[in-house]
Amino acid sequence: MAINNTTLTTAITTPGQTQFGVASTTGITIPNNQTGAGITFLLVDQEYMAVTNVNTTTLVVTVLRGQFGTPAVTHLSGVLVQSGLPTDFSPITEFVGSSITVKQTEASLNWPATFLTGAADPLTGASAGLFVVKTAGVDAITLATPLAAHEGNVIMIFSDTANAHTVTCPTTNFEVGAAAKKTVCTFPAFIGAGITLRVCNLNYHVIGTGASGSTNAGVVVWT
Repeated sequence: MAINNTTLTTAITTPGQTQFGVASTTGITIPNNQTGAGITFLLVDQEYMAVTNVNTTTLVVTVLRGQFGTPAVTHLSGVLVQSGLPTDFSPITEFVGSSITVKQTEASLNWPATFLTGAADPLTGASAGLFVVKTAGVDAITLATPLAAHEGNVIMIFSDTANAHTVTCPTTNFEVGAAAKKTVCTFPAFIGAGITLRVCNLNYHVIGTGASGSTNAGVVVWT
């Protein structure tokens, strides 16, 4: 079974919430716990969930939260939801572990994106992955101070709109090089602008900026 993509139609507002709406239930099935058939998992942002029931009429899914050791956290309406069998998901820990211990050639790499559609989207150091800003106006993204448990996480934030989005950390945790630590990152107002961060020693190390050499005006600004 291949991975199917849909989106949340209702926000998941608490870690204990077990029911929510989705735009499509294609590929999401009710498990048969006697035969083991129909077992499907969801991946929302970086949280895995086990499906326990699905209503194909109301498009409401019931799940067990925080599977495979992932934290149960809140999720915004409109974010990407991936569904599939347990074998359809390749844990990122396996990919990283093999890539640093053996030499291998990858034919391609597909990194699923989480869409940001709000006016003030919150992220944390636990939010490893690729985030694409789809907000019609400016998205004032906030990025919480990283914790020791977040060490090594890579967070990529890129714009798919021609707006000057901002990413703000409440403390000066952006390590941008020889300059002093910074608090705010402001994107240039064009599609493709973005940043790649890695949590290291309780700070966000800047390991790349996207489209800074573009023919469009502007570069990422740190303040």
